[in-house]
Amino acid sequence: MRNFLSRFRSLVLFILSGFDRLRLCGESRLLNHSGGVQSYLWQQNILFKDFPSHAKGLTNTLCQQTKSLARQQGVPLQYLNSPDIDKEAVARQLAQASGQRLGRIAVLSCLESCSIYKIRKNADGLIFPNKELSRCLHYYHYFQHERFGLCCVRIQSWFPFSIRIGLNGRRWLCRQLEQRGVSFRQDDNLLLDVADPVLAQTLLDDQCHTDWPSVLQELVQPIHPLWDHLYHTAQVPYYWMVEQSEWATDVMFRSRADRDLWYDRWIRHGIINLRCQDTLHFFGKTVQGNQESKISLRTRTEGRRLKFWYGANSEKMYDKGRQAVETPSSSPSGPAAVRFENTMNDPSMFKVFRTKEGEEDDAPKSWQQLRKGVADLPRRAEIGQAANNRLMESMATVAETTPLGKLLEPLCQPTRDHKGRRVRALNPSAGPDGQLLRHIAHGDFLLNGFRNRDLRLLLHKPTEDKQEQRRQSAALTRRLAILKAHGLIIKVPKTHRYQLSAAGKRLTTALAAAYEADVTRLTQAG
Repeated sequence: MRNFLSRFRSLVLFILSGFDRLRLCGESRLLNHSGGVQSYLWQQNILFKDFPSHAKGLTNTLCQQTKSLARQQGVPLQYLNSPDIDKEAVARQLAQASGQRLGRIAVLSCLESCSIYKIRKNADGLIFPNKELSRCLHYYHYFQHERFGLCCVRIQSWFPFSIRIGLNGRRWLCRQLEQRGVSFRQDDNLLLDVADPVLAQTLLDDQCHTDWPSVLQELVQPIHPLWDHLYHTAQVPYYWMVEQSEWATDVMFRSRADRDLWYDRWIRHGIINLRCQDTLHFFGKTVQGNQESKISLRTRTEGRRLKFWYGANSEKMYDKGRQAVETPSSSPSGPAAVRFENTMNDPSMFKVFRTKEGEEDDAPKSWQQLRKGVADLPRRAEIGQAANNRLMESMATVAETTPLGKLLEPLCQPTRDHKGRRVRALNPSAGPDGQLLRHIAHGDFLLNGFRNRDLRLLLHKPTEDKQEQRRQSAALTRRLAILKAHGLIIKVPKTHRYQLSAAGKRLTTALAAAYEADVTRLTQAG
């Protein structure tokens, strides 16, 4: 983010990074597979043939007590005949009609798809509980929570009674600021202004280190009629996981006009200059085998969204609130935001430094696969922030208003290296020099840099002749020394790797755009 801030600091009011949407789920590890259900039935002295009636009895208890508790507390209860209805909007309407302002404001029920267990026969004619897809009633409990703001808990009414929880880190932040008496202005999940941005960022950072099992138990236990049965009688507690996390970096520009000017340039940069392979470095990955990535541009209610997909995970940016209803803050002189957002649906492609599953806390740590469990949420935040920073750094490279000719002019003149020796001029737009610059600007090298060997394999045909390999490497070493003398690359200390400097990134980005553009486009740009 350093290059981004150095270029836009005068245009930016503040930058806030933290969790946006969090979708958590609670499932019993024992009841998550058929063998575990068999163990549960054995411990409860329940025959397989009696499982349907046992499960139905638990469902009846959950449904009846959920309705009874809602009536006792005066909470509106409504059934929805379609899962596609905007449940949050319905909950807000019910809360407004009933006067519910804090606490549980509405309970909605709806038939939705889920995973349940049914008794089936195997090939030997023996019955067993089998996990299958089906539909059942789900209860949505909406809260205006004193800590989290507007949030939702969904409880499945059929065995194994899975839970889904929806929170929003920005709404959570707003509640924290209110409780501390810090003034702010918000538009849904976007802070338009805040009196103390440093405190706001500190509070967002602290959210990552929440004691999630205790917090989620405090949220769910009072509204879950089967909590005591699952935790104490059956001893099958919930394991709390993260289904989806969004880590958002909001850049609040002082002027909407400035935001729109630069965002248009960033969109063109993302569509014209970035390739699918180049986007892998946003996720900390290099090209290995057949990995699918894609780029998409869409205009949505939130704004124009440029999205980079890598598997089930994504990195995106959008001009937040571009098409929202006109407000005083949406005037050309008012503030406006660009949001950079990392969405993680599949954590398995990332690593976390921890002890192995099942080992003691004081056991040696190593790099292990990132888990869905809430224990790894701080690592999700680190990965999300790193991805946002890389996207912002890429966009900072197009923030050069100097004509391309002015950028190239110093390179077309001889210079001196750190020892005072004369170094020849470059021809960065064509020939061997231009080809070398295009290769080192590839996304494969933006993350971890590049070595002499990496470039040799790209620029020369494969050969087993050791003497020819040494000759090629020596020639490349001399060419890299020229780039270093011109300030386009820097040596990574204590390694054999090089990386593009900030000036090198700006220049190679401009050259890539000019190299790919046709004459008509260049004429229009001029």
